[in-house]
Amino acid sequence: MRIPQTVNADYENWSNFLESQVEFSWKGSEKHTKAHCARVLLYALLIADKMALPAKERDALCAAAVFHDSRRLDDWYDVGHGKRAAAYYRDFCAGGSLPYDPRTATIMAYHDLDDTLGEVALNHLDNGILLYRIFKDADGLDRYRLSPDALDVSMLRTKEGRSLTDFAKRLVSEQSPL
Repeated sequence: MRIPQTVNADYENWSNFLESQVEFSWKGSEKHTKAHCARVLLYALLIADKMALPAKERDALCAAAVFHDSRRLDDWYDVGHGKRAAAYYRDFCAGGSLPYDPRTATIMAYHDLDDTLGEVALNHLDNGILLYRIFKDADGLDRYRLSPDALDVSMLRTKEGRSLTDFAKRLVSEQSPL
C-alpha cells in the first residue's frame, strides 16, 4: 500500500513526538509499547485520510494514539489505564507544548471501556463519536501483533478500518512502522 504524502508527513511528526515527548509509566510491556502506539497512529491517519478529515480531527486522533497506552500498569485488561492516560495528556497539555482537545482526552479515557459508555461521553463533542470509532478501529487493527487471528473484523466500526485489515497484517508481519 502506498502511504499518501500527507499521512506520511503527519506520521513522521507525531511518531517523533511520541519517541521524544511521551513517557510510558510501565517500561516492561511487551504488547503495549511505543511501537504499538506508532502503528495505531498510522492506522488512525490512514482511516482519517480515507474519510478526508480536516487537520483538527487528525490531530485529535494522533494525540490519542500517542498517549493512549502511556499509563498502563500491565499488559492485560488494566481497566482504568485510559483515564490515567487522559489525565497525563491533560497535564502534559497544561505545560503549553501541545493544545488540549477534550475529544482526545475523552477518547483515551473511554477506549478501554465498552463502546456504549464512550459514545455517550463523546456524544456532545463535535465529531466525538466518529473520532472514537476511528480510534477504536485503529487500536483494534493492531491486534494482529498478538496473533494472526486476534482481530474479529466484524468488531471494526468503519468501512475504512475494515479496508485496512490486509495492510495491518502485512505491517505486523514485516515488523516495520511503515
